Amino acid sequence: MKKPPEATLAFWLMKIAATDPGKRPVTGSWWSPGGRPRGARPLLLLVAALAGAGYGWRLDAARLHPYYGPAVLSMSSSWRSWWFGASDPEGTFTLDKLPGAFQLQALSARLFGFHHWAILLPQLIAAVAAVFVLYNLVRRWHSPAAGLVAAVALATTPVVVFLARSQFVDMLLVTLLLSAAGAWHRAVTSGRLAPLLGCGLAVGLAFQVKMTEAWALLPVLAILHLVAAPGRLRTRAAHLALAGMTALAASSLWIAAVLLVPADDRPYIDGTADNSPLTMVFGYNALHRFGDGTSGYISDGVALGWKTMLSAPIAEKAGWLYPLALLGLVAGLARRWREPRTDQLRAGYLLWAGWLVVYAAAFSFGSMAHQYYAVAVVPPVAALAGAGAVSLRSWWGRPHLRWAVPAAVVGTAAWSWHLAAADHDQPPWLPATLLVAATVAAVGLTFLIRRRPTPPPADDGAGHRPAVRFAATVVAAAAAFAAFGGPTVRAASSHDGLTAGPSDGAVEDTDGVRVGGVVLSAELIRYLAARRHGHRYTVAAQGSKIAGQYVLAGQPVFTMGGYSGNAPFPTAGRLAGLVTEGEVRYAQFDPRRNRRSAIALWITSHCDPVDPAVYGGKGAPSVYDCKPADSHSREPRPRLDVGAPRTLFERLGPGQRPGRAPGQAQRADQTQCAADRERVPDRGGCGEQATGDHEQRLHRP
Repeated sequence: MKKPPEATLAFWLMKIAATDPGKRPVTGSWWSPGGRPRGARPLLLLVAALAGAGYGWRLDAARLHPYYGPAVLSMSSSWRSWWFGASDPEGTFTLDKLPGAFQLQALSARLFGFHHWAILLPQLIAAVAAVFVLYNLVRRWHSPAAGLVAAVALATTPVVVFLARSQFVDMLLVTLLLSAAGAWHRAVTSGRLAPLLGCGLAVGLAFQVKMTEAWALLPVLAILHLVAAPGRLRTRAAHLALAGMTALAASSLWIAAVLLVPADDRPYIDGTADNSPLTMVFGYNALHRFGDGTSGYISDGVALGWKTMLSAPIAEKAGWLYPLALLGLVAGLARRWREPRTDQLRAGYLLWAGWLVVYAAAFSFGSMAHQYYAVAVVPPVAALAGAGAVSLRSWWGRPHLRWAVPAAVVGTAAWSWHLAAADHDQPPWLPATLLVAATVAAVGLTFLIRRRPTPPPADDGAGHRPAVRFAATVVAAAAAFAAFGGPTVRAASSHDGLTAGPSDGAVEDTDGVRVGGVVLSAELIRYLAARRHGHRYTVAAQGSKIAGQYVLAGQPVFTMGGYSGNAPFPTAGRLAGLVTEGEVRYAQFDPRRNRRSAIALWITSHCDPVDPAVYGGKGAPSVYDCKPADSHSREPRPRLDVGAPRTLFERLGPGQRPGRAPGQAQRADQTQCAADRERVPDRGGCGEQATGDHEQRLHRP
């Protein structure tokens, strides 16, 4: 496979490391603003451009998520579905998380059309924006040189590349948290209230993306503001309280709005048994991650505990600069520990350390369902690695610290070799290449030290050249591991990419789409569509991931059980009513996951299994024919949908469009029914009056 342009970033690292922060331009310009190294801005733009090109390489070939893809299509069909985050066209269920980031994807789909690249574009933009935000934050906190190294480290981290090309929304979380940290830094430096309020707002917006994961950073920001911000303690506490209220208000916007809507007038909240957004956010997506039966292993069998973030499956995707980051943290704190309370450099080191510890602890001792969650630790690792590279550069000019430079080369290279060797998908020659390159660099640096034990004065720049080579070697070696083949490029061609998704994620092949234990082939969808015979739904599907494939195929589907298929809505009695009324004939569920649910038990006891061989399938049956016993005397209702539907609204029909209020939907049904009766005189009555019952409102006969 041809390598993306991002793979050339290792070459440009040499130019970044060669930028001497001690040499300032005489006059400022756009190219080299005053007080910054010469060429810092164009180098940053080059890094961002190459990162964007790499992230966008064949973006339209990337695959959509089997759950989020159909949900975004449904959300783009109406503003009501968009606001509630409906996961199906009829607005039966919401997503099992807050819809904030997916609303951006739906807006992109409405603006550009439902294309893969349009759905993935917001994540790509967020990833590139994170490069700029991290650089500006590290530049103001430490130095432009450290900011450039941090930006490159972030841009080339494998999990970042993967997320920039997927529907997962974690890069937007990272960008908002970095924005919050930047506003916090301005508040700690100046003591003003406005930046701290901006920090609270950014955290609140991040909550709309990943819920309580965004709040994990709040204790770190709050404690460090109380400790390091200038001014009286009373003032600092008052500012902090106002910022906290801002964060709470921004976080609770969607939850409060949904709670104000009667349950019968909105979709069912997925992931809950009580239809409450509070349960979905703080129970299903928070406490449940740490409850009984949820901890112990991540999706692919990596044991949880304090070793989780150091394990190869996690570290090779997010932690290839752990040694350099640790060196930067220790060196920085040792140098600034005795400074005054308001020392902003020390506060920055403590911020990155707290950020890293909080998220590492949460992922290590909670239920880490997906490996890509580890992207939350990438910003502090990248920032501390940038500071570490600058520290090593300065150590080269000190006789008693020069030996730390080759030692750091060996340590970082050994860690990279360990990660590359543990990844069996990497080329077999890559670990050996990393080891040989690091050995040559370490031997060369040792030779220079022994040849000239006392370095020349730092002001002539000669003593810094070996350190420049060191920085380029260390970071370029790690970047080679990140940018070469492996997880970075593999993410371009698969849904899970980094083996970061669940083990039952969608994997397309020539036979169709695999969702859990069920293969949804094109033949199966055509088989069921051809036998719809006037029924309102092609199939009743248990589980949103199964139902979503019919949504993408333009087939009307009755969704049951939400994402997992186990949500207590709608009931088995409702399905029985739909079958009796002739609304649906076929039912489908995942026998591996849902065979003991009430709906699955009703299906297996009242319906006949369909032999997979009749539609070209194989394996155990998952489709059942629920044809009523007296259906031989029932004439099927005439098909009124002539021709292939061109839009989602045409597929749904006027009375079924999501986003209609009960009365509005009823009037649309009556109008459409009257028009249909003119075309088909023997159609019969126009149905019963709509009631306030949640199920009857959403699934009227």
